[in-house]
Amino acid sequence: MSKQLILLRHGKTGCSGRYVGSLDVPLSEEGKAQISALESFFSDISGKTVLCSPMRRCRQSSEILFKDCSLEIDEDLREIDFGRWEGKSFQEIADTDPLLVERWGTWSEDFRFPEGERIGDFIKRIRRVAAAIEKSAHDELVVVAHGGVIRALLCCFLRLDPSSYLLFQVKKGRFCTLELFSEGAVLTGLNIGN
Repeated sequence: MSKQLILLRHGKTGCSGRYVGSLDVPLSEEGKAQISALESFFSDISGKTVLCSPMRRCRQSSEILFKDCSLEIDEDLREIDFGRWEGKSFQEIADTDPLLVERWGTWSEDFRFPEGERIGDFIKRIRRVAAAIEKSAHDELVVVAHGGVIRALLCCFLRLDPSSYLLFQVKKGRFCTLELFSEGAVLTGLNIGN
C-alpha cells in the first residue's frame, strides 16, 4: 500500500538572496499572493492533517491554504540555524568567513554554522520527521516547510545520501509530490505551482 506526500515550501519573504533559517520572518505580500494562487491545487485537501514548521512564514502559508485542516506544528521541521550568517548574502559571508565557507563547501555532517546548528543535528531531526511520516496512519500528508528541510526529506525518502541535497531546486511557493512505499519512494512532481 502507498502513501501520498505533498511537500510545500512557504512563499516569498522579501529576503531573497539572504540566508534565512532561524530568523522568524513573515511572508511578503508577494509571498501571500504566491500561496493564494495554489488554492486550486488543494481544493480537495479539506479535513486532512497538515504538518507545519513553527516558523511564521510556514504557519502563514498553511493558514492561507489549509483553513479546514488540522494543523500540527512540528519543531523538527524548522529550517537549519545559520547562526551568525542569518540574514546575510553569500558574498557577505564569504568576505567575513572565507575559511569557514571553504569548510562548508566540502560538506560534512560535522560542520557547524558559526553560532548555529551542526549539519548532522539537522539531518538527525529531518530523519525523525521522515520516520514519523512513514509510520503515520494517514494515507495522504501535507508538509509545509523550508527549502533545506524539503531537500533533506527528498534525500531521506529517495534513499539518497544527505550530501545530494543540492540536486534539487525547491522553489518558494511551490510543492513536490511523492508516493511512499515500504520499499522506498517515487518523486511524482517537483516545483508544482503557478
